[in-house]
Amino acid sequence: MSEEQDALDCLREAGVLAGIGWAAKSAYARTMQDYDPEAGHGPGWVGYTAHDFLKDRQDRVFSCGRYTVSSPTEASAGMDVVAQGLLPGEYDAMPRIEPGLVTRFNLNSSPGWRFATWRWLQTSFTFGHVDEIPWPQKSPTKQRVAAQPDPDPQPTLFDADPDFAEFVSDLVEAEEDAENLVTLVLAHAVQKELNVRELFLGRSRLNPGGGMAWYWKHDLLDYIPEIVDRKPQPIVPAPRQGSDAVADATVRLRRQKREGDSK
Repeated sequence: MSEEQDALDCLREAGVLAGIGWAAKSAYARTMQDYDPEAGHGPGWVGYTAHDFLKDRQDRVFSCGRYTVSSPTEASAGMDVVAQGLLPGEYDAMPRIEPGLVTRFNLNSSPGWRFATWRWLQTSFTFGHVDEIPWPQKSPTKQRVAAQPDPDPQPTLFDADPDFAEFVSDLVEAEEDAENLVTLVLAHAVQKELNVRELFLGRSRLNPGGGMAWYWKHDLLDYIPEIVDRKPQPIVPAPRQGSDAVADATVRLRRQKREGDSK
């Protein structure tokens, strides 16, 4: 089985992908609702705000960060805190994931989440350019993640480059290999004029000088849930049931005799 299939099967069966999909839907819905150029929001405001909201929503659905709880009972008791600030219908649509199944597992200053042997960090990118993300221009943490060994090694031109080999060895730490921990990247983007999003989870690939930015990636838009604001429905009394119920008798209106009638 490929690493991609292994990761997706593991995260899908645990409900993690559904949780990420919900978090992204909620994050961008709130971002686009609050976006107001006349209030001074510039071109970068959408990206920065959505990034923060996505982090917050993942903490909510996975019971991490300031939403950390120790049991499902405690999670139910604190649902008002989790629901606070969400748009109508979002809390009802949020997948219910057992607290502690996913934990916060940051890498340096980058927020991260972990399930089993999989960790993922967030990054934003320019809409439409997911395959061209320049990892060597990103933070040292993102460079380190992209420098993880190829899950399916194939000979490349960089294998014979000693400078590249030294660069990679300086980024990768042996402690992650000891845990068999693989760090993935959750990449998100939006085209605000059209209000369309992109959302991918994958294994980033260090690409000095350009080239493909991923060993593999998977489109997570299939895991975006439908969020419906379910308004209370009026209660309609049910018909009486049971042995005491008596069927209504047929009622015929009697015609009154008028002057001029022959009978």
